[in-house]
Amino acid sequence: MLVQVERFFRNPGDAVLDTVRTPVGTVAASWGGNLESAAGEHHVEWDLDEEFRWRFNCSLATVEEACLHQDEREVFCRGRLGLTEVEAAPPLAHLELAGAIIDLGQVDSLPQGMAGAWVEINLRPEKIKIYPYEI
Repeated sequence: MLVQVERFFRNPGDAVLDTVRTPVGTVAASWGGNLESAAGEHHVEWDLDEEFRWRFNCSLATVEEACLHQDEREVFCRGRLGLTEVEAAPPLAHLELAGAIIDLGQVDSLPQGMAGAWVEINLRPEKIKIYPYEI
């Protein structure tokens, strides 16, 4: 996903976060690359360091449109849920968000038949890290 990385700031938990503008919203996240070259436009990969549980931090979305937004405490990511069946294990989940694929791992208590559903996940900004890469 192509993003615009803007200013850096410290959150109340003392984590260094940056403002990330995407085609579907603006959120705070940690930068996983060289801080000296962080400001500007970058293609990034998203890493969400969270265990997702259905109805706790992952739920069915009420709106079927990709979106990133945040409130005072959490970041909300809305996209389509993709599932990869793994033999003899619960499926691995990913979020399809504005052309990006973000791995979620296994989602605890995920109901049957959720592949392709619009979902919203929420997590604290310091649990989100973006890594730059070149195309």
